[in-house]
Amino acid sequence: MFKRYDQKQQFLLPFNLEEFVPENHIARVLNDIIDVVNIDAIESTYSEEGCPAYHPRLLLKIILYGYLINIRSSRKINHMTQTDTAFMYLAAMQKPDFHTICRFRSTHLDSIKEIFSQVVTFCKEMDLIGPSISIDGTKVKANASPRQSKSSEALEKEINKILRESIEIDKQEDEMYGDSTPYQMPEELVDKKKRLDKIKAAKKKLDEEKLTKINITDNDARIMKHKDGSKKPSYNCQVAVDEKEQIIVAADVVIEENDLHQIEPMIENVKETLGCKPTIVLADAGYFSYDNIKFLLDEEIDAYIPDNFYEVEKRGKTKKFRRSLFTYDEEKDCYYCPAAFEIPFTRIQKRKDDTDLRYYVCNYCSLCVLKNACTESENRTISRDPREYLMENMRAKLNTEEGTEQYQKRMCTVEPVFGQMKQDRGFREFLLRGKRKTKIEFVMMCTVHNVKKIADFIKREGKSLKEILKMITGGGNECGDKWGITVGKANKLC
Repeated sequence: MFKRYDQKQQFLLPFNLEEFVPENHIARVLNDIIDVVNIDAIESTYSEEGCPAYHPRLLLKIILYGYLINIRSSRKINHMTQTDTAFMYLAAMQKPDFHTICRFRSTHLDSIKEIFSQVVTFCKEMDLIGPSISIDGTKVKANASPRQSKSSEALEKEINKILRESIEIDKQEDEMYGDSTPYQMPEELVDKKKRLDKIKAAKKKLDEEKLTKINITDNDARIMKHKDGSKKPSYNCQVAVDEKEQIIVAADVVIEENDLHQIEPMIENVKETLGCKPTIVLADAGYFSYDNIKFLLDEEIDAYIPDNFYEVEKRGKTKKFRRSLFTYDEEKDCYYCPAAFEIPFTRIQKRKDDTDLRYYVCNYCSLCVLKNACTESENRTISRDPREYLMENMRAKLNTEEGTEQYQKRMCTVEPVFGQMKQDRGFREFLLRGKRKTKIEFVMMCTVHNVKKIADFIKREGKSLKEILKMITGGGNECGDKWGITVGKANKLC
């Protein structure tokens, strides 16, 4: 015998939407969180006149859930509201068309940043955030073809080519219509005009910012080298991840290929989101600079950031004597080489946008039996930045047992986050274009990452999310007071 199977059966009573998804489904977690976030900024943009609009919470839920399961296209999200039970549950059986979804995402980009900040606050109040963070960046391809990245000369040639073709089309039109005017501009001329406008805008930006190349499709994207060695128009996505539960506490998108200038902005982002600064900061060698280390010292943040040559010298892979083998004597302002010869101060090299360098040149290399292992030049020369003590102190700290243990935590804190984004959620290329829109798209991806971490915590601990959120957002208590303060700061994120 089989259970009854009738696809045409009718329901006498309406079924409950709650039955659409299992009790522990992540769609329920997302639903409960979006139900309690403050969306006054979004609601204030709606008018009471005209046809009733889809509720912004509905649109937020289906867009964020789409990002969570690797569906970002507004057309696909619209399709899923008709075929997928989790989307049906979140949308309460309503089916906003893709124009509505796309328009909502574009119109309320800035408000998404506030949602991210509020979710981080939930994590903080749930004690999912500790005192230590790791900062890192990853390259994500822009929604643009590498072939559309062109130099000023190439852009000028294409502008002239399009103008010549447009003149030729105008000439053909004159011969065909005479003094009369056709009702519609030919498609090929419309397309060329649109491309011409794009190219002119790109060339203007290229000239103003003195760039070597610019992408016509996405003017803000920059050619960046990825780990596989390929070069593509991309953005540099920055995150600050908490060690405790891998919560992303700050996120940003920048157009600089390297990470050298991102420490201070990311720390400020963390402070704005959490309302306090981290106690410990971990980052790789790409973030090392004397200015960054000095900034973290001034902020009284315990930092673990190796310099670019730390690992090389530690492993002894340099061809000649490592710089660390030379001992600096601060009192005499000189170095001593491995052969115990004194290397005196010789001259100062002026630098335009940085501190001056002090040069030390050895005068005994011709007499030294270790010369071949030390240098191929006539004399071994060492340059010293006045702030070099910052690097030396950092190396000494990293070489301790505690320093090694702390720094090793970075790899299992921040790097898995990028793996989860790219591998699990397919976030290898932006859907939107322009720095402002890509920044918000990345913030949405970070928001759903944190939602997933909350879901994992709830499942692991067997707690009731609704009860926790009710306590956090409840008025009059300590958590409610903190919540009100944090929401006020959210609009400064990114």
